[in-house]
Order: sequence, then structure tokens, then C-alpha cells
Amino acid sequence: MIYQAQVIALRDDIEEKVTLQINVIRLNCFAGICPYPISVGKNYPVQLELVMLHNYEVMASPDSSGPAFIETGEGFTYLIQGRLNGRYLEADGLLFEDEMLQTDFGYLDGKTVTVKADRIDVEFLSQ
Repeated sequence: MIYQAQVIALRDDIEEKVTLQINVIRLNCFAGICPYPISVGKNYPVQLELVMLHNYEVMASPDSSGPAFIETGEGFTYLIQGRLNGRYLEADGLLFEDEMLQTDFGYLDGKTVTVKADRIDVEFLSQ
């Protein structure tokens, strides 16, 4: 999905780290694809992708209360709580597509789950 995201912060220590706000959600993302200069305070069309560098960690959650995005303090890592819908994870109005969710975790379809993502990649799209 394409979202309009406001750039909240750019990091000097990690060139690819960008803090975005999409609706009311703030996320620290890895900007792997950014074909033009971006500025703090401006809005850009973006696509988001969950990245699992090692194993997929997907667990059934007892309920959907609490925040949908929790930073773990390990670099870009997030615990994301949302509803699994086929190959999509719906979390706080954001939709993430990943074929492995359906292939390996189809038995959790329709349930609230927690997914551990090593990072959330952001691609800045042409304006």
C-alpha cells in the first residue's frame, strides 16, 4: 500500500534511519530506497515492508489491546500486533504484505498475532 508519510527526523549516526509519521503512528524505518533528497517536516508517498532477517517469529496474541508497534531497543526491531488476513498483517491502519505469513502461518488466519520484524523498510516513491 502507498501511504503519505511525514518525515519527523533524519539521523546523522545512521544515514538510512528515518522517523516517519503516518496518521498517528510514528515509526523508525530503514530508508533503503530514497531516489531524491528528503526534508524534515515534509510529506512523501511511501511504501512499507516488513523485513525478517533470520527466522519468522509469529505468535498468537490473547487480545488486540495495547499499542500495535513496540520498539524492542534492538536497532530497528519492532514487535507488531495486528490481525492476520491471509498474506496481510493489518496493524493500526497499516497493511503489510508477506507471502510467508499465509504459507507458514495460515493456521493463524483471522486471529490477532504478534510479529517480530527485524526492521521496517521504507521506499520513497516518485512524487
